Amino acid sequence: MPSTVAIVSLFNPSDGVLANAAALLKQVDAVVVVDDGSTKDPARILGELVNLGCRVERLAENSGIAAALNAGISSVLSSAAKPDYILTMDQDSLLDDGYVAALEAAASAAVGAGVPLGMVAPGSIRGLPVRRAGVMNGIQLGGEPIQSGLLIPVPVLERLGLFQSSLFIDGVDSEFYLRCTSNGLRAVIAPDAALDHSLGSPATAKLFGRELSIGGKPLKIRTAADWRYYYLFRNRILLARQYGRRFSLWILKGFLADYRHLIIVTLLAPGRKTRLANALGGIRDGVRGLSGRRPG
Repeated sequence: MPSTVAIVSLFNPSDGVLANAAALLKQVDAVVVVDDGSTKDPARILGELVNLGCRVERLAENSGIAAALNAGISSVLSSAAKPDYILTMDQDSLLDDGYVAALEAAASAAVGAGVPLGMVAPGSIRGLPVRRAGVMNGIQLGGEPIQSGLLIPVPVLERLGLFQSSLFIDGVDSEFYLRCTSNGLRAVIAPDAALDHSLGSPATAKLFGRELSIGGKPLKIRTAADWRYYYLFRNRILLARQYGRRFSLWILKGFLADYRHLIIVTLLAPGRKTRLANALGGIRDGVRGLSGRRPG
């Protein structure tokens, strides 16, 4: 039987992470929770996670999701008995029963079919389309996955290195996918695995102060937290600088999707001034080549 250790990044967690962790513990060999320098005291929740059976680590300051995941992965890889796989998780993701077993089975099938395996992603994520990229030797390949719920073979991490912490947040999963692809490794889809993952916040669309509706129902659009727009737009530019020559079409599609989204939410969603200011700040710093945590 393959062994899997889950790494969960936390920042200002709520009690909801306890149910998610309990579900996760039923499916993996161990869970390592890394608190990414929470600004609200997480001691009670971290204590309850320990009581559930999780191993808890804390970063001294908020260093970003990549650094938090890397801290947990490094602690696992430094142990005498390494697992076969690492499962990366966000604090707000919930696994269906049998999720990890489905990913492990897809990984084994891919290796058996001669597919050079870089990662395994779920076949469905509620509220988000899953990208597919054809079939190789009877195995369903995936496009760029999201980081949460991603199964990565330990030898891949040892060969290619950990997540790129200079991105801080947003684009971390994209960079790892592009790095794997550059090295001939493929993303594989586990068709029977489903993930519940929170993605952004819904808002009622308004144009010139009037609510928009379709078929008598308010039109909802989804936005990320305002501060995320800085990293979304900065890191897209940083990835273009790093991978643009080899993956020019991927970069072009990403830019088009980002700016289309920005136009829509600027026109229709409340809080447009703050969101736009963050995006413009990210574009400026991306052009300047700045990385890491946002200055100030």
